Amino acid sequence: MVLISPLVTRNVNVGGRRTSVRLEPDLWEALREIAGREQRSLHEICTDIDRTRGGTRLTSAMRIYIVNYFRSAANPS
Repeated sequence: MVLISPLVTRNVNVGGRRTSVRLEPDLWEALREIAGREQRSLHEICTDIDRTRGGTRLTSAMRIYIVNYFRSAANPS
């Protein structure tokens, strides 16, 4: 039995360096939506996430960023 990963690998430029990131297709779509809403590139968003992630893995930090972004949008102060 062969298991197919539901994750999609994409290359992004983070702080001027190219790196591979594996996320679920829905999360890639969410990041593209955020980039469009913010009028920024996906690479700029990923660079910002990388700068603030601390000791968290980049993919985990990206998932957290997406959840927090849409939580804030759903519950504006």
